[in-house]
Amino acid sequence: MDRAKWGDLPENVLLGVTACLPCRADRVRMACVNRQWRAAVREGPRPPPPAPQLPPLPPQLPWLIFPSSATPSFYSWIGRTSHPLPLPPDVRVARFCGSSDGGWFVLALDSSHRYALYNLNSGHRVELPPGIVSPSGKQFPLVARFATLSASPPTPSSSPRPYMLAAVVLVSRLLDVAFWVQGSQCWFPHRGPRLNQPQDVVYYNGGFYFVTADEGVVVYWPGYGRLTNNQMRMRRVEYNMLRRDDYLEDMGFIGGNGSITRYLVESRGQLLMVARYIYNEGGTEVLRVFRFHVMPLTPAAAISGRPRATWLPVDYLEGRMLFVGKGCSRSFEAARFPGFEDAIIYFLDEGFVHDTTASAAVQERPRYSFTDMGRYEMDDMASEAWPPVDRRPTTSDNAPPTWWFP
Repeated sequence: MDRAKWGDLPENVLLGVTACLPCRADRVRMACVNRQWRAAVREGPRPPPPAPQLPPLPPQLPWLIFPSSATPSFYSWIGRTSHPLPLPPDVRVARFCGSSDGGWFVLALDSSHRYALYNLNSGHRVELPPGIVSPSGKQFPLVARFATLSASPPTPSSSPRPYMLAAVVLVSRLLDVAFWVQGSQCWFPHRGPRLNQPQDVVYYNGGFYFVTADEGVVVYWPGYGRLTNNQMRMRRVEYNMLRRDDYLEDMGFIGGNGSITRYLVESRGQLLMVARYIYNEGGTEVLRVFRFHVMPLTPAAAISGRPRATWLPVDYLEGRMLFVGKGCSRSFEAARFPGFEDAIIYFLDEGFVHDTTASAAVQERPRYSFTDMGRYEMDDMASEAWPPVDRRPTTSDNAPPTWWFP
């Protein structure tokens, strides 16, 4: 059949083809064929039955973005295919620092400390300030490692709603935290003692929860309202953590065999911590899950103002899948996705390697690796490479991989 006849397919046939495409990315590509196909598979109001109806999309799992200044792409787990990712020139070379629902990303646009929120679905963007201003008025350039949002920003067609960003930033060569609230002309630092190497942040239960390298938990609750000197009053609570039983064994692992990085994820109304054990030679081999447990208030805790908490082991995810990444971890119910297993943790490669074949000047810029990423089965306590190695690149010249929540 020639191309012209393919373009003249009846709408009911086109909708039948659409029903066989469970991934939204494939439907978008189908809509790009010609005007007739786009009209047949467009989302939005349609004539009522008996007119043919657009088959509903099944629930969508996150897509996986492989950044690259030359050939960015993304992988669809439902469609099990890779797609090129057309991006504006400044987004193509940007560093992805975090993602949120609805296709929103926090981007570091260039070395001049330009940042923006960018919606990969619509192209809408919100410019972010390039610096942090202290209460005394001193300004520092923003160097954000990763960030998370309290809520996805409103689009031009949605109702206004307040939202904030929390970021782990580099200040004087040390990791710290900073915040930005909608309408502010700068980022502002936290009040109180510096956190000990914050490793991840999640917005949970109305506040920004940070986990540190020693598994401490510090929470900042925003007080939405009028800004004073571009800063918002934040209530800070640092938990008095009771060490889990095998914590010292993990410290021994760090001392001789590798490193541990931690992620926070909300799941079924609870706060979980995923500990990822990265061996010096073999990469990621083990992931463990713990549940944040606040202990009963005691008179001593009431006097000190520091509630007590601990991390309790979770041996089975009970029908859940976890997708972990800095500032963008999510939990999904496996029952909503036929054919997908539960008790699986999907993890990304956050490391980088230097290109030994490049010139000395080029070697100063790290290349991010896409090799130590995969899925970990909690039942078998085993990890395997994911996505298939023939469906993903091996390195990036500007950012590690990240999740896209369409």
